Amino acid sequence: MTRDCLAKALYCRTVATIVRRANSLKRLGSTLGTLSSDSNESVHNQAEIASQHASTIGGGTNAGSKSMAALNNAVRHATDGFIGILDMFGFEDPKPSQLEHLCINLCAETMQHFYNTHIFKSSIESCRDEGINCEVEVDYVDNVPCIDLISSLRTGLLSMLDVECSIRGTAESYVSKMKIQHKHNSRLFDPKSLDCRLFGIQHFAGRVIYDASDFLDTNKDVVPDDLVAVFYKHNCNFGFATHLFGSELKALYSIENVPRGVSFRISPTSHTDLLNGDEPVSTLTQDFHTRLDNLLRTLVHARPHFVRCIRSNSQETPNRFDRATVMRQIRSLQILETVNLMAGGYPHRMRFKAFNMRYRLLAPFARLHRTEEKVMDDCNLILEHVVDLMSKKQNFLVATSWAIGKRHIFLSESIRQHLEKLRTDTRQKSATLIQATWRGYRFRCRWANMRREKELKASSIAQASVNRPTNNGATARPRPQPIAGTPPPDPNEKCDNKIIQQTCNLFGLDLERPPPVPPSRSYTVAGNTKLGYPQTRVMKMTYPEDGGGEGVVLHKGETVLVVGASPKRGHLIVEHKHCTLHVPFQYLELKQSVNI
Repeated sequence: MTRDCLAKALYCRTVATIVRRANSLKRLGSTLGTLSSDSNESVHNQAEIASQHASTIGGGTNAGSKSMAALNNAVRHATDGFIGILDMFGFEDPKPSQLEHLCINLCAETMQHFYNTHIFKSSIESCRDEGINCEVEVDYVDNVPCIDLISSLRTGLLSMLDVECSIRGTAESYVSKMKIQHKHNSRLFDPKSLDCRLFGIQHFAGRVIYDASDFLDTNKDVVPDDLVAVFYKHNCNFGFATHLFGSELKALYSIENVPRGVSFRISPTSHTDLLNGDEPVSTLTQDFHTRLDNLLRTLVHARPHFVRCIRSNSQETPNRFDRATVMRQIRSLQILETVNLMAGGYPHRMRFKAFNMRYRLLAPFARLHRTEEKVMDDCNLILEHVVDLMSKKQNFLVATSWAIGKRHIFLSESIRQHLEKLRTDTRQKSATLIQATWRGYRFRCRWANMRREKELKASSIAQASVNRPTNNGATARPRPQPIAGTPPPDPNEKCDNKIIQQTCNLFGLDLERPPPVPPSRSYTVAGNTKLGYPQTRVMKMTYPEDGGGEGVVLHKGETVLVVGASPKRGHLIVEHKHCTLHVPFQYLELKQSVNI
């Protein structure tokens, strides 16, 4: 028992810590929880603070109102956006069934009741309230009596278990009181066994026999103080486990002389008081009630979609279909009734405005009124247009599968699927048309500039090929062209003529005649030394760069003789193998040690 308590405590606290940490990182500055294990700001713990006694006997009106206020406050924080983990319980029927299985089956009963209410009851009653004749009458099984048997406030099995724990009763006395209290309830039956601790419940999925031998010990949900003290930080090297039991350790070592026999809860709660050997502040069933109520309030504010899962066989063997097992599940989950309602009734309903906003793109734009006063007429127009489209496709079953009520429009599953398909196709075609139109307009605007740039580029290449001088098969590198689209200089930005004249007089310049071009020097300046021609230089790069053609090629690292400056600006005259070349100076490296 001690081993199982430790495993449950570590698991519960680890999951709660991870969820609180995820919520604190999801919304910075949020008050939904931090990494600390003793944080009481999480969504579930907010509900637990004031509603821990909500399911106990003797809870007064004031306590009940406080618990409901705490639950509603938790739901308000929950709808603001949070991350939670819902382990959706399935129906359990092990041998023997314990208290945990009773709680699991209560959750399954509650979810089945929520499903029945959401699918059957709300759909049928909505049609009746708005004057729509729904031809489909679904006879579904209501499991409210079974839920009341287990979880009613005063006479429920779980409430009676809490009372039996508080008076330190036994399993035999608990079962006998239960059978006396509910002797006329058809959902509770006697398994006709010699063991007086056994009782049976008729659930929606079948009969289950429970063994109440360990009900009282399991409901206490207690961890002894010796187990918690193991994780004290002064004598434990497991920092994360110490962190998980932070609130319990803080309460345990806050007093110098801690009494022996102190009890703590297995499930993490917001309570840090020492229990001094008495019963815990709340029990396992009370915490389960709180979390189940919080779950239902969250689901009521949501838009749930149900996926019914069927187990193909009891042995969990692949590729095996057990007809009896599947049929029992189909009957208990009321899948046939759901299919009947979906096929012949109106399971979907929408407000007129919401329907108009979602599907008005299917109707001709010019025929729609697009006003709140004519919203019902627009809905009729949309549906008539859709029916016309479907009739052209040889589908006549759509026209009778929708109805208009007082505040809602009711749709069958077939017409809803057709509407969604038409809406998806229309949006896809519209998106394709918008993209094609925009791309065509964009490239038409850019085509004039692109054509102008191509013409300028072609003319510059042609002009460079005409003006490029050739010397013994060697081609000169073309001069860089100005940037295309450079605007001409603004004549208004020129300097004043008086300032220009003063500047020319200062430097001895004549505006009528440009300064003469200085003659080519018969020497080269390297450092502080004048080097005359001829000179010996080394090729830094291969010239010409392509290295092809029938002319002479000067390779990188080759020593050449420079005989003078070329009349071409930036070039030197090189003699090599009885040939004269005009080579750009950047291709040559001067050997200063040689001066001829």
